[in-house]
Amino acid sequence: MNISEILKLKTKGSNNFDFVDAKLDDDVPLFVDPILIEKSKSNLGKESHSIISSFSGAFYNAYKNDDRDKKITILSHAHEPNATKLGYGNGKNGKGNTAEGLKDAFQPLEELIHKIPTISKPADLCIFLPGFAEDGLSDLLTNVLHDKLNEFTMQQLDKYDIISNGTATFWSWDKEESNWKLITRPAFLFEGKELLLVPKEFVRKHYLFSADQYFSRIILEHYQEENYFNGKKIPKKEIIRYYKSKEDHGIYKEVVNKTISNYQFLSEYHSKLTNDFYSGIGPISDDELDKIVY
Repeated sequence: MNISEILKLKTKGSNNFDFVDAKLDDDVPLFVDPILIEKSKSNLGKESHSIISSFSGAFYNAYKNDDRDKKITILSHAHEPNATKLGYGNGKNGKGNTAEGLKDAFQPLEELIHKIPTISKPADLCIFLPGFAEDGLSDLLTNVLHDKLNEFTMQQLDKYDIISNGTATFWSWDKEESNWKLITRPAFLFEGKELLLVPKEFVRKHYLFSADQYFSRIILEHYQEENYFNGKKIPKKEIIRYYKSKEDHGIYKEVVNKTISNYQFLSEYHSKLTNDFYSGIGPISDDELDKIVY
């Protein structure tokens, strides 16, 4: 059963909606992408990016300042959300990306944040934290944007002349206070629990950023410029094959070491992410979305 059926909408198909028509009995493998939000031209996208930027600033400052209490506070409301039905939480009883789990996952930042001062974007978590990828970051951003997603949900309901059937109390990031805020809002409830609609423009099936991509697109290109064999550039495939053959996270270790040596590599990657790698690449298409949700 999809959201459109619960809302008793007469149409079906992603091209008819601004939101992801998610399944309600299972999670959908789609993820909130911070780069899509950053590149968005819509008011919703701009406002959401501003909120995410506020959170990122507070989050990374807490690690830079070794502020243990602030780190605990920031991660205290990072539970896995079930309201969107997106991700890998198996729909009913989301588990996995808890505050305690994130504290462990973020442990490498304790040291790296001081060695790589250019770490600053949400996407960097997927580069420098082994095993932290789409599901973890999407869940975190969903919590950060909870109030904005609730607002979007209410706007969509109003569009179809559907009224709120209850209220929800939740924590969301407040950019003015630079902290979490407990909020109660009108909401749409399904089986007694809040249901959040997610804008189609915010989601992708896979992120286009990762440690492997950063290694290939930035570090290897610099390596090729500086190293030659018989007067020719060493092919990327050979270099990648060499590092992948090394035990104990060969590529990840090289990513960390090279960025510590030249942290402007990461600034270059940030610029290319928004201007090159995502150039001409938007959210998931309606046809692709239909194959996933129906």
